[in-house]
Amino acid sequence: MSYDAAAPIFNALRVDLWPLEFRGRTAGEIEQAWPSWVSRHDSDIRARVAGGDDDSIVHLLFFGTSFTTAPRITSRELAALALTPDTAISALRPRIDALVEAAGGPRVDERLQVVREVLTRAGIDLSKSETPQARQFLERRARAVAAAGVQRLQAVADAGGGPANMFRDRGLSSDTTIATNLGIDRALADLLAGGRLRRGGVQRVALVGPGLDFVDKQFGYDFYPPQTIQPFAVIDSLVRSGLAAPTVSVTALDLSPRVNAHLAAARTRANAGTGYTIVLPRDVDQAWSPELIEYWTRFGQAIGQEGRTPAPPLNAGHVQVRSAVIRPPVVLQVSSRDLNVVLERVEPSTDAERFDVVIATNVLLYYDVFEQSLALANIGTILRTGGILLSNTRLVELPGVPMAQAGHTDVVYTRLPGIGETGDRVFWYVRQ
Repeated sequence: MSYDAAAPIFNALRVDLWPLEFRGRTAGEIEQAWPSWVSRHDSDIRARVAGGDDDSIVHLLFFGTSFTTAPRITSRELAALALTPDTAISALRPRIDALVEAAGGPRVDERLQVVREVLTRAGIDLSKSETPQARQFLERRARAVAAAGVQRLQAVADAGGGPANMFRDRGLSSDTTIATNLGIDRALADLLAGGRLRRGGVQRVALVGPGLDFVDKQFGYDFYPPQTIQPFAVIDSLVRSGLAAPTVSVTALDLSPRVNAHLAAARTRANAGTGYTIVLPRDVDQAWSPELIEYWTRFGQAIGQEGRTPAPPLNAGHVQVRSAVIRPPVVLQVSSRDLNVVLERVEPSTDAERFDVVIATNVLLYYDVFEQSLALANIGTILRTGGILLSNTRLVELPGVPMAQAGHTDVVYTRLPGIGETGDRVFWYVRQ
């Protein structure tokens, strides 16, 4: 991203929202420093992917069932771990011991490989019997993640829904969930009903950070391989609603090597005639809304068929499972591109090369207001005039950035007696 493209954001935002390196400097000084700052900051952002992996293995530790028969950690035990960690850690120790043993064993597993990589980055070599250090590392990370969860809940309560950049100091996690895609499904239906999108009018879609379900933060199931949900959820919604032809193309824009490699491998298998299986667990003890249950029931029907469902282990709790096998031609409609949407942009040569819809859910809240504004400007360059950005993060609209909020869709995920509803607000932004 050039300084000329970023200059309108400097001009519109308060100085206290600028990066510290630029405060008190003239426009000429900022322009001169801009290229080196972009290079350093791009490296810093990409390094946060490793921090996301650190969090992911802790969620595996809390909830995973593939490496242990111990019961999953409850929400009450998580709260105790955050508030009284020294006394509560004992409930987690059997799971820590089991995960360290599995990571140091001969079993080849995609999730355990990530655990090994995280421990190696921390300077821990399990082949040298450094299991005490591994246990200590996991205990520290578990306390930190639990404490961050409590702080996040408090921020949501204090801000009436949580600040729009509440994860700006966290690692970039690729974890995802089916619920978010219900919000996108309902937003697309509202845009069709309101005439902002027309039937058959969506041909090209971009997904910013589509995610990879390593261990879902909310439910933590790991009795099936890591999977990506959103690329196929979006195609399913578009085709079923008639907004797009079955041949709609979807491009994932992600800076995670793991996500991009996963999508590339799926395309390789599809070229050989193998579909893509998505496993859809549902925790029966969770008070899912009727809307979410209905969405879960029909997910994938427009682009695939029912698949063989893996049996959950006994310690997974009360869970219903269904599977959808996405047809190989649909898988081939999904491609990926390494892109840091905060600092990198694609410059289409014609409007026909631009996207009709861009979707960025559970992504932009990892960045501060300045970074979000850069991302919004970069997204504007890849959208056609009148194109739509959907995001469940409310963004600042700035002069010089051709994006304007045009409405929103509210969706309910759970209804909890005595607690209330949880859900999302999906904002619509229109390229001017």
